[in-house]
Amino acid sequence: MTGIVVWRRLRALMVAAVVLGGLALVPAQPASAQVGAMIQPVGGRVTGVLSSRCGSIDSDHYGVDIAGNNGMAIGAAYPGTVVTAGWVSGGGNMVTVSHAGGYQTRYLHMIQQPSVVVGQQVGQGQLLGYVGSTGNSTGPHLHFEIRRHGAVYNIAPAYSCGGTVTKGAVINLSFPDLAPPADPVLDRFAFVSSAGVLYAKDGAYSSWQAVNAGGASKVALGGNWIGWVQGGNFYVKDGVYGEWLTLAGGGQVRDIAVSGNRFAFVNSAGVLYAKDGAYSSWQAVNAGGASKVALSGNWIGWVQGGNFYAKDGIYGEWLTLATGGQVRDIAVSGNRFAFVNSAGVLYAKDGAYSSWQAVNSGGASKVALSGNRIGWAQDGNFYAKDGIYGGWLALATGGQVSDIAVSGHDWFAFVGGGNFFAKQGIHAGWLTMGSGGQVGDIDITT
Repeated sequence: MTGIVVWRRLRALMVAAVVLGGLALVPAQPASAQVGAMIQPVGGRVTGVLSSRCGSIDSDHYGVDIAGNNGMAIGAAYPGTVVTAGWVSGGGNMVTVSHAGGYQTRYLHMIQQPSVVVGQQVGQGQLLGYVGSTGNSTGPHLHFEIRRHGAVYNIAPAYSCGGTVTKGAVINLSFPDLAPPADPVLDRFAFVSSAGVLYAKDGAYSSWQAVNAGGASKVALGGNWIGWVQGGNFYVKDGVYGEWLTLAGGGQVRDIAVSGNRFAFVNSAGVLYAKDGAYSSWQAVNAGGASKVALSGNWIGWVQGGNFYAKDGIYGEWLTLATGGQVRDIAVSGNRFAFVNSAGVLYAKDGAYSSWQAVNSGGASKVALSGNRIGWAQDGNFYAKDGIYGGWLALATGGQVSDIAVSGHDWFAFVGGGNFFAKQGIHAGWLTMGSGGQVGDIDITT
């Protein structure tokens, strides 16, 4: 190595030290210290690390730039409280999250208004917004900063110019006084193959785990529970690696639902049973005739004789939400209800006692709800609305959509041509979750 090269490298290091002098740089801890508290908020290629712009020096750059496509979902690096959410001069649409131990993380240049609000508590991995290029930006990327007690945290050991990072992976730095969270927010995915093998995984980029050996026909996720129908029986697991529990045997289970710690199923006689807690006793909700059940929060909804009924809790009074004998599919999310009639018209309403609003003019076959999102399959395509009165969005066309799911942190999923596709946010590109043309039933939960 020549003396000129050595001098240039030394000068670059000195410049970096000088430009960060205005904000004290908190050093990363030795490799022997505990690591793993924070996770990568997005995946992509590193194009800037602190003062280095990967080819130039910028004295006003205090984080890491991770390049990606517009609309990539941004997750919180660690649990905390949102203290900034909105437009900031230079940073564009930005979120700042305050954490334990005096830490703060900042997320800049989001494509649109953040998905969180000031004062909101967020979990690790929780959706904050989407990658964009707002503010002072030359292309879509996330500018991500870590600070402690107001000082810039030295992230340089964890990132290298031109390198890539994976969303959700551990940031390879130690964070004194910040233990890895016990309950990170995980997005769980599941599908049943044409051979009846049920696969599940926690995190979009992790590996699939087989839950059974075959024979499953339907899957339902809720909280940490994985439920499925196999041989006409209702089984569950408390997590991907939990033990099997048989909730209902006899070979007569036709439909199931799981929400939090509530379980429900419909048997071959159309009797709907529900219970709170895996080890409690089943309670009959009706006398027969049910064909489908949906759970959300305290609500139990079901189709019976082509009508839509609901109860506010297992022991609540029956409410008739939709009559006429034409209800074909239903969904419940929080206090929102939706159904598809025999003409394929999708109706939705907020509140059990409010009026129904037509969402489309016909052709729908399936509906899915989560948060403010309404998703439905229509003529083999996947559409969504942000609220009952929002504009239609065509998420997937081509006439091959056979099943859909909407859940958690703005996740959308569908089965097309026997393959499983998912994306987080309406602007993101689709991820191929399961291929081979053998995917049947799917579900997602957070």
